[in-house]
Amino acid sequence: MKSIRCGGFVDPGWEHGTAQDEKKKKVRCNYCGKVVSGGIYRLKQHLARVSGEVTYCDKAPEEVCLKMKDNLEGCRIGKKPKQIEYEEHTPYLNFPPCSNDNDNDDVVEEEHLTTASAYDNRSKGKLVVVGGDKGLVINMAPPPLRSLGYVDPGWEHGVPRDERKKKVKCNYCDKIVSGGINRFKQHLARIPGEVAPCKSAPEEVYLKIKENMKWHRTGRRHRRPEPHKQQTSSSSSFYMMHSENENENEDEDEEDEQEDDVAHLLITSGDKKKRFFRREEALSKKLKSNAHMLVANSNKTLGRKEEVMSAISNFFYHAGVPAHAANSPYFHKMLEVASQYGPPPPSSQMLPTRFLEDEVLTIKTYLAEYKASWAVTGCSILADTWKDANNRTLINILVSCPRGLHFVSSVDATEFVEDAPTLFKLLDKAVDEMGEENVVQVITQNTPSYEAAGKMLEEKRQNLFWTPCAAFCIEQMLEDIVKIKWVAECIEKGQKITKLVYNQMWLWNLMKTEYTGGQELVRASFTSNASSFLTLQSLMDHRVALRRLFQSTKWLSSRLSKSHEGEEVEKIVMNATFWKKVQCVRRSVGPILEVLQKINDGGDLSMSMPYIYNDMHKTKLTIKSNHGDDPHKYGNMWSIIDNHSLNHPLYLAAYFLNPSYRYRPDFVPYPEVVRGLNSCIVRFEPNNARRVSASKQISDFGSAKADFGTDLAVSTRTELNPAAWWQQHGINCLELQQIAVRILSQTCSCFGCDHLYDENEIHKARHNRLAQKRLKDLTYVHYNLRLKERQKMTSSDTDILLVQENLLYEWIVNPGKQEDDEEVLEENGLFEYEHGNRKGCSLDIQPLDSHPPDDDLNFLDDEDGL
Repeated sequence: MKSIRCGGFVDPGWEHGTAQDEKKKKVRCNYCGKVVSGGIYRLKQHLARVSGEVTYCDKAPEEVCLKMKDNLEGCRIGKKPKQIEYEEHTPYLNFPPCSNDNDNDDVVEEEHLTTASAYDNRSKGKLVVVGGDKGLVINMAPPPLRSLGYVDPGWEHGVPRDERKKKVKCNYCDKIVSGGINRFKQHLARIPGEVAPCKSAPEEVYLKIKENMKWHRTGRRHRRPEPHKQQTSSSSSFYMMHSENENENEDEDEEDEQEDDVAHLLITSGDKKKRFFRREEALSKKLKSNAHMLVANSNKTLGRKEEVMSAISNFFYHAGVPAHAANSPYFHKMLEVASQYGPPPPSSQMLPTRFLEDEVLTIKTYLAEYKASWAVTGCSILADTWKDANNRTLINILVSCPRGLHFVSSVDATEFVEDAPTLFKLLDKAVDEMGEENVVQVITQNTPSYEAAGKMLEEKRQNLFWTPCAAFCIEQMLEDIVKIKWVAECIEKGQKITKLVYNQMWLWNLMKTEYTGGQELVRASFTSNASSFLTLQSLMDHRVALRRLFQSTKWLSSRLSKSHEGEEVEKIVMNATFWKKVQCVRRSVGPILEVLQKINDGGDLSMSMPYIYNDMHKTKLTIKSNHGDDPHKYGNMWSIIDNHSLNHPLYLAAYFLNPSYRYRPDFVPYPEVVRGLNSCIVRFEPNNARRVSASKQISDFGSAKADFGTDLAVSTRTELNPAAWWQQHGINCLELQQIAVRILSQTCSCFGCDHLYDENEIHKARHNRLAQKRLKDLTYVHYNLRLKERQKMTSSDTDILLVQENLLYEWIVNPGKQEDDEEVLEENGLFEYEHGNRKGCSLDIQPLDSHPPDDDLNFLDDEDGL
C-alpha cells in the first residue's frame, strides 16, 4: 500500500510556512516569521491558534485560521490505525506444510510462543513482520496521544516560558519549574525528590494531578512473567521494528495497557487465517474507539475552557470594565474562591484581542440574521444624540427592526452638530451601510440642523422618510410646560423638600423606616424634565406620609426643625395650596408621561409606530377631562402639545392602517390622516401601476372585505400586533400589504440605548490605528451586549437600565451645609451601622406607577386659586 506522501499529497500547511531544515522539523510562519519546532503539524496548530503546545499566530488571516482548524479537526477525528501493509506481489503469510493435525498443533504452539516472546521484547516499534515473512507488516501499537489532539491536564495550571516548553510557570505560586510538564505535575502533586511542592495549589487540583501521576510513585504495571522465553529457539520468528521515539510517559503507559490484547492476536496457523484477520479488525476498531473517546474528552475539556473564558470576557465588555482589571489580584482571588476548579481567567492581553474579535464576529452574525428579515419589514436608522460628562456631543448610530436594536457606531459630533451638510453625510453613510432598499426612515432629534439634514436626505433618497423623534418632541413639550410660572414654582418647592430629606441621613432613614414603607421620594425617567415631573408625582403620592413626618416628635425635637431651611420646608409640606398646584400639574402632565413611558418601553420599542398618533390624541382628551372640560385650565397644555405636533405622514398612515383603531365605531378618517397615507404610498412604491393597485385596495381594508372580514381576522384585530395581522390577513391585497407591514414594523423614538458607558478614551485622536480599532470594537460589543440584555428585561427593569444619575442632580444635591442633630438621633437609635460605619442612602429607582385615587385630598382648600 503506497503512503499518501508517495501519492503526491502535499499538506495544506506548507502553503503558509517554509521549512528551515532538511528534515522539515523547523518551519517558519509566512505571516509572523516565527520558527516553529515540531514539523508541519505544530505549524498548523500555530496558525489555528490552538493553545497548549505552541504560541498562536496573531497575524494570520481569519480564513487561514479557520481552514487550519478544520484541517486539524479532520486529522484528529478521521485518523485510523494502520492496517496490514504489504507489497503487491507478496503473500499474506508464510505457513509451514502440515502433515497431520498433531504436527500442525505443534507448529501453532511453537510459533505462538515465538511471537509472544518476541512481542514481549517491548521495543518501541509499531510495525511487526510475522513468521519471518518480510512482506507482511502489521500495525501493533495505537497512534500516539499527541497526534490525536491530546492536551496534558497539567497545562491548565501552568504557562510555558520557552518555545520547547521545558520551563513552566505555576499559576498558583508563580514558581518556574524546569524539566517539562511531567516535572511540573510533580510540583503540583507535591511528589518529593525532584522538585519543590506547590503549597498554593487548591486541594482539588492537587488530588487531580496526584491521580494522574500515580505511576511516578508505584512504577508502571509489572509485566507478566515470561517463562516461555527459555523455550524460544534461534529459529523463532524475526521481528522488525520501526517508528519514531515517543518520550512522553503518557504514551508509554497507553501502549502498556494495549500490549496483552495485541499479543494474542498474532496467530500464524493456516487454519486460522480468517480468525486472525477478524481479531485484527476488532483490535483496530477498539483502538479507533479509544482514540475517538480520548479526542472527545480532550475537546470537551477545551470546549469548557473556552466557554468559561468567553463568559468572563463578556462580563468585561458588558460592564465596560477596562482590560487591565484582569491583572488585579482581587479579581483572581474572586475567581479562585468562586470555583476551585476550572481554567485560569483570560489575561489583559487576551481580552482586547482574541476574545474581543470572537465576540465582534458573533454580534455581526446576529446582524446578518436581522438583515434577512428587512426585505419584508424594513428597518429604521436612529441617530441618538447626547452629551457626556465632558460636555461633548456624541451621536450613536443604531438600526431598529422587529427583531431588536443593533448598535452600529459612535461619533464625536461636537464640532459639527450644528452643521447640516456634515450631519447629512453622516446619515447618508449610515443608509448606504444598511442598504437604501431596506431603510424606511431615519429618526433624529427635531433641531433645525437635523431638520435641514433630513430634508437633504429625503431629496436624495426618494424611498425613505426623515422622521423627528417622538420622545424628543415630548421632551420639548415638557420643557415648555416647565417654563409656566406656577409649574416652575411647584418644582422649585418640591426640590427643597427632597434636598432637605436626602442631605440629612437621619431624616432620610426616619422617613423610609416609619413613613413611606421603604419607598423613595425621587424617581428617574428617560429625560431630565420627565424625571422632575415624575418626582413631583411621587411627592404627591407620599403627601400624607410627609405631613406626618414633619409633625412627628422626632422632627420637632431636632435642631434642624428650628433652622431656616427646616421651617421653610415644613411650611411647604403643610401648605394646602402647594399640594393643589401639584395636583393640577399631575392632571396635566401625567398622561404625557404615560405616552413617553410607552414609547421607550423595552418590550414595544421597535413596534411603537402604530400607536403614537392615537396615544397623543387620547392624551389631549384625557387632559381635557381631568380639568373638567374647563378651557381656562387645559388650554395652555393643548397649545403646547399642538406646537410640537406629531402629524408626520408615517404616524398618520400607521394610525389609519392599524386594525385595532380602523374598525372602531368612533374612528374618523381625518383629511390629514388620508394625506399621510397617500404620501407613504407614493414614497414607498416607485412603480405607478402598483401605486394604483394599493390605492384601490384601501377600500377593501376599510370595509373588511375578503380575508379582512373573516372570523379569525375580526377576532385578532386587537390580539395580534398590527404588522403580524397584516401579514396573516392581507394576502389578497399584496401591494397594500407590503406597504402596511413596512410602516407598522417601525419605531418612533431614537432613544436607542443607555448612555452609562464612559467613552472618554474612544474618541481621542492620539491613539494609533490599532488601538483606535480595538476601542471601537470594545464600544461595539459593549453596547450590543447591553441591548441584547435589554430585550430580555421587563418594562420596570428597562426603566432602571436607562436611568442616569445626573437626571436627579437638582433634586438631591444641596451645596449647603448639612446639619445632623446626632444627640437626638443616637438616642432614638435612628442610625444604622455596618462594620463600624454609618450606612449611606442608596436610591431604589422605581418605574412609573398608576395614580392612586384622590379620595384623601379633602385637606385641600377648593377655594384657593392657582
